[in-house]
Amino acid sequence: MTQQRDPPVPDDGFLLPGLDGSNPLGFLAALGILRLLTHAWPNRVTRMGWKSSHVWLPRVCIDGGLSPTADELLETVENHLIKGFDQHPVSLLGKLDFENGQSFRQWLAHQVDDSSRTSHASSDWLAALASDPASPDVINPLQTVRRDYFQGNLKSVIETTRTSHLRRCLFAAWDYADALDNQSLHWDPSEDRRHALQWNKPSGDPDRKRSGGMLGANRLAIEAIPLFVSFREGSVRRTAGFSGNRSTDTRWTWPIWDAALDLSSVTTLLSLADLQAPTISPIVRRNLQQRGVAAVFRSDRILVQKTPNFTPARLIA
Repeated sequence: MTQQRDPPVPDDGFLLPGLDGSNPLGFLAALGILRLLTHAWPNRVTRMGWKSSHVWLPRVCIDGGLSPTADELLETVENHLIKGFDQHPVSLLGKLDFENGQSFRQWLAHQVDDSSRTSHASSDWLAALASDPASPDVINPLQTVRRDYFQGNLKSVIETTRTSHLRRCLFAAWDYADALDNQSLHWDPSEDRRHALQWNKPSGDPDRKRSGGMLGANRLAIEAIPLFVSFREGSVRRTAGFSGNRSTDTRWTWPIWDAALDLSSVTTLLSLADLQAPTISPIVRRNLQQRGVAAVFRSDRILVQKTPNFTPARLIA
């Protein structure tokens, strides 16, 4: 008996109902999916757009063949996620000497002489993670975990995530049933856990060992880091999608687009200067709409004691 295959996905793409584009973590996870699939299927064109369904949900469009089923998409993502921390480019950050920039400069010099694909991929990661390790204060604002904890938390997320975590974050409403302890990256506004907002003291809170996080979403979001390159301009840091440099004025603004765009187009969209205006004027709004932008969200990066967090996003356009 011939095994029956799911019917082809309609032309409007494959919807991922678990990812909410108004949530910073959900948005990053969607970008991670787009980047993963783009590299996983080099002979097919992978695009992503957003569809309004109470919230903004990502839809994946694949050219060059039948669109995948949910299981096929999940299998592809699972197969292309690096499982070992030491094999992942984010581990490079821990190998650099932040006390002086010599190791970073030596590493960059080596990359100039090495044109391999692996080298270029590593350069993309390092440009986002450590644009200038000689200046420890110049960091990507997506690094919302203390530097001495950041590598350990990344390692835990990368090595602990399983297929079940990915399935729950992509195809179901988030239940926040995964532990936060030692694997929290603070990209979800719900991780703002101040004394006044909870029963237990934030440090040593036993609930963190049982629930509060979405491990699969954090794992996918890590893969979006190279899209947010940081660089030093004079004495300040610039990062794609962000404005401000102090704990009181750093904001992340991101677009939601309804057209199906490839990774290159999305990377350009994330860096649009129009998005960083304090307020979106009618003229700027019209310019964004002409580029396919259907909505714009903004979140503040705040300090809760010594830990950065993102505020719940607000719709600004």
